[in-house]
Amino acid sequence: MAISMVLPYANPSLLQKNFSRYKDTIDLVAMAFEKEKVFNEVPIVDYEELLGEYINLLAQAVDVVNILYNVRCHNEYTFKHSLNVAMLAGALGKWLGFKGHNLKDIILAGLLHDIGKVMIPQNILDKPGKLTDEEMTIIHTHPSHGYELLVDRFDTSEDVKLGILQHHEREDGSGYPCGVRGEKIHIYAKIVAIADMYDAMSTARVYRSTLSPFVVVEIMLEQMHEKLNAEICSIFIANIRRFLLGSFVLLSDGDRAQVVALNELIGSRPVVQLQNGKVIDLEKNRKIEAIAIFDKENIG
Repeated sequence: MAISMVLPYANPSLLQKNFSRYKDTIDLVAMAFEKEKVFNEVPIVDYEELLGEYINLLAQAVDVVNILYNVRCHNEYTFKHSLNVAMLAGALGKWLGFKGHNLKDIILAGLLHDIGKVMIPQNILDKPGKLTDEEMTIIHTHPSHGYELLVDRFDTSEDVKLGILQHHEREDGSGYPCGVRGEKIHIYAKIVAIADMYDAMSTARVYRSTLSPFVVVEIMLEQMHEKLNAEICSIFIANIRRFLLGSFVLLSDGDRAQVVALNELIGSRPVVQLQNGKVIDLEKNRKIEAIAIFDKENIG
């Protein structure tokens, strides 16, 4: 499979245009979710309009990863997360060689992957502390709820439905809701699982702060051979690597720097160059770490 390249920086005017599309789409996703809460049915036509007019364009943008790291939105977490996963799943689908209606189905599965959470009590979704075993069991029902909401929708493919149902299944059978493993997990679900994990760990939540992309990728590497599909995950990480190399980072001591080198498996400790030209290997200097990525326009 050919691996596409994510450029670390896009044309500024194009980037700004995509930011605007992202914010507009967030609002449309929110309205679609609200319709579902009020009318107790999935407004599939609304989602397909989003797919055609906004999300497909965003998923094909070379700066898709930049969008996720530079746009901060105040909408409810599930809305933003659903859109981010749709874009990441679409980008990963492209890197895997999917096209046409198959690519659109992957993006739709990403957009709807958490749709079943509308059936989960809000106090559980918003709980700042650790969930009880009973609450966790309830959370684990959301993929099944999502599938059930769409099961009678004949205008939605079974591939999309399985992508939603199985996005928390894992290669070793440790996932939920059915505990299936390996080849029994639909490829769309494998794609959405990777996009979902990456965005969930990259986004701040009420119970923890955001993790840097270097740490997120390191965690995914650790899970790549047991929990996630190794081939798909390696292609995803290879493309993320192309974004991280050359990116600008905030260091834990307050300095800002550019990533100039990564070790073979990325790791959470790259080689960076400070604004004064000094080069620091964070693998050797363990007192400092890269804690966030920011747009190069904000280097000052």
